[in-house]
Amino acid sequence: MLVKYWMRKDVTVVGADDSLQEATRLMKENSTPILPVLRKGKLVGVVTDRDVKRASASDATTLDVHELAYLLSKIKVSEIMTSGAITVPQDFTLEEAATILLENNISGAPVLDSSGEITGIISQREIFEALVSVSGLRNQGVQFAFEIEDRPGSIKEITDVIRRYDGRLVSILSSYDRAAEGRRNVYIRAHLIDRDRMPQLRDELKHKGRLLYVVDHREGLREEYEEGHIIQGATAAHEPVEPLFRRILVCTDFSENSLPARDKALALAKRFGSELMLLHVVNPRLLGYPAFDDHIPVDWTDIQRSIDEIVRENLDQALSECRKVVPETTAHLCSGEPAVEIVPFAKKHNVDLIVMGTHGWTGFKHLILGSTAENVVRTAHCPVLTVRSSMQLRDRS
Repeated sequence: MLVKYWMRKDVTVVGADDSLQEATRLMKENSTPILPVLRKGKLVGVVTDRDVKRASASDATTLDVHELAYLLSKIKVSEIMTSGAITVPQDFTLEEAATILLENNISGAPVLDSSGEITGIISQREIFEALVSVSGLRNQGVQFAFEIEDRPGSIKEITDVIRRYDGRLVSILSSYDRAAEGRRNVYIRAHLIDRDRMPQLRDELKHKGRLLYVVDHREGLREEYEEGHIIQGATAAHEPVEPLFRRILVCTDFSENSLPARDKALALAKRFGSELMLLHVVNPRLLGYPAFDDHIPVDWTDIQRSIDEIVRENLDQALSECRKVVPETTAHLCSGEPAVEIVPFAKKHNVDLIVMGTHGWTGFKHLILGSTAENVVRTAHCPVLTVRSSMQLRDRS
């Protein structure tokens, strides 16, 4: 991870002869804790929010507001800046940049290109953002920490187990720090794991390495282990809250009219930390095939193949869009009568809420019909939320 891809590029600079008041204004307006200081276009130092606070506080105790403002307007940036600024080359890695900040006890530094021109600012904030991103924390999911043997294939043995439980790997971090000789610590984050099978997954993982801890961000569970056993009282920083809906199913036919239902399902899944299942039911009897006389040859195999390709393409696109909002989204496809297929699918996958539109396509023979929603409401084992279609909302308005 190179600095140039993570640094803050909208650099705000201040002149060495500018006032402290001007530096303060620039920091507030641009929400930046550090300003490179230039004199005749050359970098001569930096001024930080710490410098500004130190200079402002020295004489502030006995001054009123107007006197303090006058004082700040008279102090020049050159009088309080740190000369000989520490800089970071833009082709350094973030780890190298973090080391420079740590070793010099500073919160940020200007970033320079090969010609010495300022191209950005790298600070603790950008490094923290990179850490959150590379660790995959925004995908929630579960993080497992292990101490394992340092040998080829030892990490793969663990990830293979996680994949068998439907886990999708988000990040793998490894370190030799705080590990015994001949061993390493590994931190693996995965999502889409079947929570109903978590106890079996944990038991199986214990045989692949020394399990250190498990943190389930969605469920709020935190478990620390010692010699394979949970440490008493280390389960959570707070009591886990049982999600109102663990798994939400939304039915879609890819039409504009089905979007309000999908949006509602996404909002609910994000609000309650639920898994989202996207289901499309292909009903061959309602695909609107033209009627042909018996003597006209028709290759139905090619027609079906084309339909399958279109459906899969639409489903993949819908899945990609949903995962931007709810990472723990999966896509599913089945064939048959929607009114017959939806409820058994929901039961099989332990769905807690079904969300669907009351109408689907009208010009394509209704892949999902209003009567389908009525049938699902009557026969479902769980709550069903029906959402008016875009067309109905326009007609009502």
